[in-house]
Amino acid sequence: MKSRRSSPFVTVQGRCFVLGKKPWRACGANLWYGATLGRPSNPLGRSRLLRELDRLEKLGVNNLRVLGGAEDCAVALTLKPAITLRPGQFNEDMLLGLDFLVREAGLRRMKLVVYLNNFWDWSGGVPQYLAWATGNPPKGLADLPWPQWNRLQSTFYTNDAAQGLFRDYIAMILGRINSLTGLRYSEDPAIMAWELANEPRPGEREEDEPAVFAAFLRWVESTSAYLHSLDGNHLVTTGSEGSQGCLNSMDYFSRVHAVGTVDYAVFHLWPKNWGWFDRDRHRETLPAALENATAYFRRHVEAADALDKPLVLEEFGLDRDGGVTTEHAVASRDALYGGLLGLIEDSAAKGGSAAGSNFWLWGGEGRPLPGGGQTPDDGVGAGDMLQEAPGLNAVFDCDRTTLAILADHFSRLRRG
Repeated sequence: MKSRRSSPFVTVQGRCFVLGKKPWRACGANLWYGATLGRPSNPLGRSRLLRELDRLEKLGVNNLRVLGGAEDCAVALTLKPAITLRPGQFNEDMLLGLDFLVREAGLRRMKLVVYLNNFWDWSGGVPQYLAWATGNPPKGLADLPWPQWNRLQSTFYTNDAAQGLFRDYIAMILGRINSLTGLRYSEDPAIMAWELANEPRPGEREEDEPAVFAAFLRWVESTSAYLHSLDGNHLVTTGSEGSQGCLNSMDYFSRVHAVGTVDYAVFHLWPKNWGWFDRDRHRETLPAALENATAYFRRHVEAADALDKPLVLEEFGLDRDGGVTTEHAVASRDALYGGLLGLIEDSAAKGGSAAGSNFWLWGGEGRPLPGGGQTPDDGVGAGDMLQEAPGLNAVFDCDRTTLAILADHFSRLRRG
């Protein structure tokens, strides 16, 4: 067993993260499922989590974005096991898994970004909080047309009962004492930041867009302030997709991240999801996808530069060429990764706001099961959420060209 090595908290000075009085940049991956692998009841044991963390450490990763809130939900293909079984009743097995993840990350001097809620239904999230608050069944993405579903989720921000339940969870998790370290989560330097939610959106009501955004902005202000009132050690950020998650408005993105209790800006970048890329026509669609991705990246760097805050590209990914299994090439993905990571390096070298990234996602030794299949006993498998095809966006430990791009980038970013 490694001895725990002390490490200070990550702070912000202008456009830079600082750790131990030195500039620090996020060389990151998404590992949402860390607590699921780390739970004591994992039938396959915790050893895979340790192997994955060791692989990531060797790759040069110093930052992991992980799920820290999941609500038991009746919607099909939602995360099981969850953390919150019902209001005030928590799955201690999953919380022990989170304890284990936090400790092991700390041993490797990795810093965790922990998101506490989810706009989407795959981990319960906003749909389940609304169900508890209203007594109505939770509505998944498949249950309603998109505009109607999106409008329904926006009621979360003004539902006092739902907000009370969410704040109760925040207070519980920040006040939890890690069973393995004896440290309260709010006092553990292995945690870098709390994130309000995964991809929170204002919702869409074209006839009343300013009011919808105003309610969302008030929620960001009040919830980020509440987190800081309970925890004076850690940073707070939003989990935003960027303008794509702010009613396609760069002004709204800037206003959300200008909030004083939001310590740094974040954005996501999904060329396939946003209609820029088609894996079955990857040669034809890749050039435009890269052009659009570059423009989207630059718009958000420019906005964060104006805010004088660090900016992290905390989700980005792309399908393999023509399919999802490891038999399919990753040339398009490598081109996207190389381009975006190069833009981060350029911004950082010029004193800009780009302060790192978290690629989506680390699949490690997991592999898609033949014919898609079901999630194996460890509850994770290839790493993708149950609502997405296994292997869709996962970087596996056999993806040598992608790993080389990441390792080179992390090395340069650390040296810079």
